[in-house]
Amino acid sequence: CFILFSVNTVYTEPDASILSAFDQFISSAADNVACDYSVCMRLPRFDSSIEEQLARLVKEKGVCLIQLSLGSGNQSNSPYMGGALTDVAFYRALRVCREHGILPIVVASAPAYLVDQLTKDLQSKHPNIGPELLYYNQPERGEVNTIMRAALHAFQSGHVCPVLISRIHSPSALQCFLEQRRKCRGLLFGQTTICAIGAPLSAFQTSNYDSSDTTNFTLSKDWTIAASYTYEPPIRPDVNLAEQLLALLANNDNVTVGSGHRAIRTDVRAAFGLRNSARIPKGVSSLGCRLPVLWNCGVENHGGLSPCAFVRSVSADPARLANLYPQKGRIAVGSDADIVIWSKIDGLTEDGYKNLLPEGVYNVFSGLELRSRPDMVFLRGSLVVVDGKLVERQGVLGKYLPLKPFGQFAFNRLEAMDGTLNADRPILPREPYTGKVAGSEQNQDNEKKESHFFRKEHYDNVPKVALPPGQRQIHTSVKTAQPPGGSSHSFW
Repeated sequence: CFILFSVNTVYTEPDASILSAFDQFISSAADNVACDYSVCMRLPRFDSSIEEQLARLVKEKGVCLIQLSLGSGNQSNSPYMGGALTDVAFYRALRVCREHGILPIVVASAPAYLVDQLTKDLQSKHPNIGPELLYYNQPERGEVNTIMRAALHAFQSGHVCPVLISRIHSPSALQCFLEQRRKCRGLLFGQTTICAIGAPLSAFQTSNYDSSDTTNFTLSKDWTIAASYTYEPPIRPDVNLAEQLLALLANNDNVTVGSGHRAIRTDVRAAFGLRNSARIPKGVSSLGCRLPVLWNCGVENHGGLSPCAFVRSVSADPARLANLYPQKGRIAVGSDADIVIWSKIDGLTEDGYKNLLPEGVYNVFSGLELRSRPDMVFLRGSLVVVDGKLVERQGVLGKYLPLKPFGQFAFNRLEAMDGTLNADRPILPREPYTGKVAGSEQNQDNEKKESHFFRKEHYDNVPKVALPPGQRQIHTSVKTAQPPGGSSHSFW
């Protein structure tokens, strides 16, 4: 989520139309959204039908963000598995994204086939396994594998395509992203979530926190707490990772902060996953907490973020990735008058999380004491929030914002990059080959077939040599070892 602008991921059934899913989302959001919003379509598969619909979405609807999921490299029975694309389909999707100016988003989670297999194995060995199942079935190495494969297809294909790697939640995934971005020469962009930063620091600030205790988050012995932290990829209680992410944000390292918001009540999680942990809905409520939690961790508590770096991470750079800058993410002439006025430090007279979380949803940031948060919010010049409360008015100000393809922030260096890659792959000049080619018709016609035939030593004593080309051996008589009727023997 950006400041006063959100990108909503729309999921589609495997055999459904993405055009219909888009229209359904727009109709449901028209009267219920108080901020400007856009759409990121998650592709359930990739075929000729999806390719045609994508072209229409870009030209007619302004959808220039899509989410792709990598599955197995060899799914022979189906071109997709739970929305996960094969390597061939993923490669084709990147080619289409490059052609139409779409920025693909790849979630840094373990491949779908690996998650499914690990889930089956764990449940067969431990039928009563709890929410920790959703932690063990998504290893860090799986996240690394996804990032490496996405970077390989995006940069080593015939046409380079920028890719946004989202939900970087583990040290291994972060290290792999930094290495692959260097190899991809800056065309790989990164995004983490506020959960990966705020949740570990929230646990660290609690009085009973033990850094050596592994029973935190999804591994908690309390089912309610463990189920509330289920996420894809998992949220890990790693304070060092949170500090590394804050350092990257401070250094303007092309890493932004999203929300990854999916609010799910505890009773809903229990209804689905109390008997089967694999069915626990995964998600964390973080949309309303993204700004105040990042401000608390990065700016107020000496996390290394300046106010300018904070705005760049949550507003300016995300707007650039969506090709909405400077309409969004900047205060200037011609831009939308989207303004957030922050409250004073220690100026809160009530619970800082009030009105930020839906009712019945567990707060994964409860260990952080918010000292300030947005006080007044203007959307396109109209006051929409006062004292942390939404202003009641007739009509909803939020509107859908179509995106334009080929955003400069992501696509401006592609032509130069193509030229560089061609220079790195020189075509060597050499003389044409004039020798023989096995199996060619020309060689068979010109070849002297007599050279393949030899005399048989059984019939004569002539050495085994080839006949002269163009000639044949003429015999006045034929010598045989036995007459046609066979050998004769005397009776005496």
